[in-house]
Amino acid sequence: MNLHFDTKIKRKFSIGLIVALILSANFYFSIAADQNVDDLTTAKTENQKKLDQINAQIKSYQQQIATTQAKSSSLKNEIFIYDKQIASNELQIQAKETQIEDANLQIDQLKKLIDQKTNEIEDNKQILSKLIVELNEFDDQYALKTSIGSSNLSDFLDQVQYTQNLQNKIYQLVQKIKELKAKLESQKQDLEIKVKQLQELKDQLEITQSSLTAIRSQKQALLNQTRGLESNFQKLLASSKKDEENLQKEIEDLDAKIRARLGNKSVPAAKGVLAWPMDGIMTQKYGNTGFTALGYNFHNGIDVAGPAGQPIYAAADGEVINTDHSDASYGNWVAIKHNISGKNGSSQIITLYGHMRSFKVSAGQQVKQGDLIGYEGNTGNTTKKLYGPERGYHIHFGVYDAEGFGVSNGAYTKTYGPYKVPYGYTYNPLDFLGDN
Repeated sequence: MNLHFDTKIKRKFSIGLIVALILSANFYFSIAADQNVDDLTTAKTENQKKLDQINAQIKSYQQQIATTQAKSSSLKNEIFIYDKQIASNELQIQAKETQIEDANLQIDQLKKLIDQKTNEIEDNKQILSKLIVELNEFDDQYALKTSIGSSNLSDFLDQVQYTQNLQNKIYQLVQKIKELKAKLESQKQDLEIKVKQLQELKDQLEITQSSLTAIRSQKQALLNQTRGLESNFQKLLASSKKDEENLQKEIEDLDAKIRARLGNKSVPAAKGVLAWPMDGIMTQKYGNTGFTALGYNFHNGIDVAGPAGQPIYAAADGEVINTDHSDASYGNWVAIKHNISGKNGSSQIITLYGHMRSFKVSAGQQVKQGDLIGYEGNTGNTTKKLYGPERGYHIHFGVYDAEGFGVSNGAYTKTYGPYKVPYGYTYNPLDFLGDN
């Protein structure tokens, strides 16, 4: 056997060994990844079952609250609502804790996958380095010197084929590293999203715990005020009714002026162009809903109820155009302007989110559909003097035509302090929302 042929065999052996290392490493990582994914899937399935049970019970409590709200105002009904709100919030805390546990599991899994991909990249880089050294040692000049001088054409062709195979292996490894790097970057982005979601869940848990404390305090304050007597409760209720009616009339008068000026308007509404801003049950629809006991005949939006502190999300992409903090009218509210498209063209609408506990956005801010904008509460014309059974924790969600939409300074500042009242030409939100 000549020196050239012996060297060729050694190099082929070294390449084979390197390829074997690649395959075995990838096989090992594949098994490890599958096991991690299986463990995560099992844990996620168990958490999801737990969440489904909790959410079903929360919906049941919210439905009981809504049913009681439709009944006559009484101390007994009021205490019942408080008790269900407390129970609902306790379950909401369990739900958030379960979601946090699930997020932590996914974060741990992503960290393991990132470590795995980092190790794979490093291993493949080392193998690539060895192949490059092989190729450099066996350069074109060496191949020509040792092969052209030989009368054996078969050896020469083998050398050419060997060089091509080596280059192909290098190309494949480079592509493999590029693929691993792309997956690594994607997993890093997923990790950033999960960490952000985890922080939001922790914030929501803190708010829900705070809300639970507040509800318990409100219940005790009511019992102290009424001393457990129905007659005292009715006196408190009566004293708050006039103030609530004044605030509602202020909204209705402003809306009516815009309707009178604009006449009959319409926009190319399309079902599903807006997403539901909050998970919960709808307790009041749009229009003449028959809730005359609330101080108004026409409801210019819809009410969606859930446990106190429930997260509220932007219904569509848009720009926050106004906000207000107050304990009158819509309380803490946010207005977002959107461009929507339908079969007959595009138009601009405003979505309003009222009675919020707090909000996380400000005027001029751009938001995407599904972005967190705040948390559900019962601020504004719901609880100034009394948390009545016709009220409760919910979001008032309204849809306005962008034309004619405005914000007025409130008239009852002596009672409530400074506040702002959004007004305009309203549409039925259910014409824009998808299935809940």
